[in-house]
This record gives sequence, C-alpha cells and structure tokens, in this order.
Amino acid sequence: MHPSLTKYRILLGFLAVTVAIIWISTTGTTRWGLISLACSLAGLIIGLGVSFPQMQFFGESFCQAKTREKQVSLTFDDGPDPVNTPALLSLLAERQARATFFLIGCKVADQPQLARKIVAEGHSVENHTYRHSPFTNLFLDDRLNQDLIAAQTEIEQVTGHLPIFFRPPVGLTNPRVFRVTRKLKLQVAGYTARGLDRRPDAPEKIAGRLLAKLRPGAIFLLHDGGVPKERLLAVVTLLLDHLQVEGYRCVPLDELKALYDAKN
Repeated sequence: MHPSLTKYRILLGFLAVTVAIIWISTTGTTRWGLISLACSLAGLIIGLGVSFPQMQFFGESFCQAKTREKQVSLTFDDGPDPVNTPALLSLLAERQARATFFLIGCKVADQPQLARKIVAEGHSVENHTYRHSPFTNLFLDDRLNQDLIAAQTEIEQVTGHLPIFFRPPVGLTNPRVFRVTRKLKLQVAGYTARGLDRRPDAPEKIAGRLLAKLRPGAIFLLHDGGVPKERLLAVVTLLLDHLQVEGYRCVPLDELKALYDAKN
C-alpha cells in the first residue's frame, strides 16, 4: 500500500461518501441523526487508531517481526534514569540479554555517561522525543520535527548512534507523526504487548500481560524511567526466566527488524 493510502484516508473517504448518500436520501431529523451516527463511529475508529499502533491506522508501525525464530525485543522507555537504568543494565548483563532503550533527549543531556554505558554494553538506543511532553500528540509538524531532530542530535552526539526508530510518548500516533518520521527516515516503533508497568501492580501481573502475547518476533514495552526500581527488576527477572525456559533470545530492535526485512 502506498504510504499516503492509509486506513485513515480510506475511512475519511468512506465517511465523505456515506454523508453524501445520507444527505441525498434523507431529510430533517433523520438526516442529521444518521450523519451524527456516522461521524461518531468514524471518531471512535480514529480514536482506536490513535491509541493502538497495531492497527497500522495512520502508517506502518513496527509492532512485531514475522519470524519463526525464537527472538524477542525487550524495550524500555523514558530513560536514562540514574537509579533504575544502571541496575537494569547489571541484570541484563548478568543474564546476557540485550535490549533497546527509547531515550528522552534532555535526559541524555543530563546523563551522558549513562547513555554511553547503554551502548557500550551492547544495547541499542532510540528516539523517544527530546522532552516527552504530554502534548506531543498535539504538536504540529514543525514543532514535532524540531523535537525529534533535537533528540536525534543529542543521542547521536553523546552515544555515537543515530536512532533509526521513534516511539511516540504513550504510543499515540496520528498523521503528523508519520509525515515527520518519514521525512527524518525514522521508523515508528510500536509494540506487541506492553506491561502497563506504571500501574501499582504486582510484578507477576505485569510480566503476565507481556507473556500472554509471547511469540517469535514479539516486542515488549516496559519503562526504566518513572517506575520503582525493585518492581522493574522483579518484572524483568520474571520475563528473562520464562524466556530462558522457552528457549527465546533477547535481541535489540534493530536486529529484530533486520530479521523481519530479510523475511519480506
């Protein structure tokens, strides 16, 4: 499918045709009631597309590699964190697991040695905006472009690695995200499952949400920033224990994508 022919554009076209038919074939309150219903249903679908990258609604999000090989990617958002990230790196090194860290640019500026340590230990670092604003999904193209470039520049200058993936805050997408990332040659990264680890749930419940969707090529989303260290380590330990028993290997997202590209 051509990048411009998205499910979003198809829906808008279908809505326009539907409204035109309703306008021609009905009158009065029936007309306005049906138009309101059609617009409400379209709005609901668009809202789901914003919230769930797996729908591929506005463009292609990398949410899973289609492969039979037992490889998965553990991804961690909102770092680097001066308390959580070093402890997590120690655990990953002990278990010989490599992961992907979606870094916030201003945190990289505050913790450059820690950002370099992530890369030095064999993990990949990617773009998670410069400031992680709660209003990122409302940014117009120019502001979003500036924010992503600032994060790209900071991460590359500090770590020597130019990110190839961008994960929007909270995983929310819209047409502007795909326009800007296409211009910057960034791949939007989604997830197969997320732990919802900001909730005050037991580690077993958080890990269970991810393992319920365990399959070759899965991408798991957790956070190393903004969560309690002990719970983070407990969750990752549970995951690594289960993955080891099932014969899975943890690889960075770029390696998983390379595997996906080789199969397609």
